[in-house]
Amino acid sequence: MESSVQVETTGDPHTAVHHSSAIPAASSATANEDGSSEGYVLVEDGSTTTAKKGEAATETSTSKATTTASHAISYRPDIDGLRTIAVVPVVVFHAYPALLPGGFVGVDVFFVISGFLISAILLKEGAKHTFTYASFYSRRIRRIYPALLVVATSTLVVGCCWLLKTPLRTLSATLVAGTLFGANLQLLTVDEGYFDASVKENPLLHLWSLGVEEQFYIVWPFLVSVLLRLSVRRALLTQVVFIGCSFACNVLLLGVDGSNKYAFYFPLSRFWQMALGGLLAFEHAHLKTVAIFVAAKPVVASTLSLMSLGVLVVGYAVINETDAFPGFWALLPTFGALGLLAAGKDSPINQYVLGNPVMVFVGNISYSLYLWHWPLLVLAKAHFPNDLSRPWYMQPYTMMILSVVLSILTLYLVENRTRRHPSPLLVPCLVVCMVVLGGVALAAFNLPASFSLPAQRVAGVPVLNDLNDTSTATTTTVIVNATTNTSTTVTTRVHLNWSKPPRTSDPTVAKILAGIEDWHPLD
Repeated sequence: MESSVQVETTGDPHTAVHHSSAIPAASSATANEDGSSEGYVLVEDGSTTTAKKGEAATETSTSKATTTASHAISYRPDIDGLRTIAVVPVVVFHAYPALLPGGFVGVDVFFVISGFLISAILLKEGAKHTFTYASFYSRRIRRIYPALLVVATSTLVVGCCWLLKTPLRTLSATLVAGTLFGANLQLLTVDEGYFDASVKENPLLHLWSLGVEEQFYIVWPFLVSVLLRLSVRRALLTQVVFIGCSFACNVLLLGVDGSNKYAFYFPLSRFWQMALGGLLAFEHAHLKTVAIFVAAKPVVASTLSLMSLGVLVVGYAVINETDAFPGFWALLPTFGALGLLAAGKDSPINQYVLGNPVMVFVGNISYSLYLWHWPLLVLAKAHFPNDLSRPWYMQPYTMMILSVVLSILTLYLVENRTRRHPSPLLVPCLVVCMVVLGGVALAAFNLPASFSLPAQRVAGVPVLNDLNDTSTATTTTVIVNATTNTSTTVTTRVHLNWSKPPRTSDPTVAKILAGIEDWHPLD
């Protein structure tokens, strides 16, 4: 999703501090030296140019300022609030699935937001003939890579410390694909689907959504360039056909091979959600019928936003893991988000609920929050698999709090600093770091025994492989009595495969040794 940050009005993708979309991305206002906040407007890929509060970013006589102003779209705090409505249910669902069974559809809301914002920017840049693929993807790297590098590296390090060989290989495989923004495609090769228990043990499972978005952004700029060469009517028809084909793919892939994973992960089956956001942006740019109508009729805007929010709430409440999702169920979060975007920032729900400072702040950290929360939850459970004996500091609620803290730190110490860094070497350095991380993950995938510390500890501890194994060894000890000048020979038979007590006498370990359940050697 798009985020808003301060940028220079140079138009240079390397010297300007940009933001581009991700799932879910943050947006943040800047502050003056006196601590007062600044207003801003979105430019290019969701980045901002600053202006004192109450002022608008205006065109100047210089060509640079004119270029920036021509690309600007008004900042909407309600979109940050909508991000909050998307990310919080996702986090709650992952921590306590029974509490909000449909929380996972928040990702669908992010898809719509992302398609709307990025399309608005592409349409403006395309119309002014200022769009370049180099600047577009450079901005995306600046926005997505820093936080992703921090979270993915941290996850791999902790995974090496806490995971055995098999789960570490699973993590590494998804990480390698994630560095190439193909995690969703890699997960298609796994037998299980998104909601299966074994897949939920993957600390980087959530990278699938980043993969879908980035694959969309490979296709969408080309399509937008085609749309700008067509008449408005043909451009609308082209988008409708694209959306229809994608939605049909989504429905047809349900149940293939007895699973919904193809409909869930396959990019074409998800593109329609982002393209619908793009269609709304196209309408705003070329027809303005919806925007004019809701502006002229506040009652309509209020009704639309209230109904759309209600549709989202219903989706979170009634959709669950057993439904054929995405399919037709995905229409609820998609059109709920679309309606809130169409209602405009001045409708009461958007202005006072979504535009609330708390909602906006959570929206600011939503990208980092999305990245952090899932690895923390999964790794905590992997380290303490028994829910009853898990300490409070590893409970889901603690991981949720920790993910918020880490998200705030990541936003201010990593994301904002890299966006504002003027060096033209930043993007190449980020790419190199991502390649190195992918290489390390590939090595961990191929040599898990060398990277997994628990596996190394297991290899160094004698453990009974089979409860029925009666293999023994004979040891002979000679005891010398110095007083009587005599010696005694003691012969002892030892079970070769038993580890030292009390581990073997523990009921849980007995089950482990019988192959009933997993065991973590660091517990």
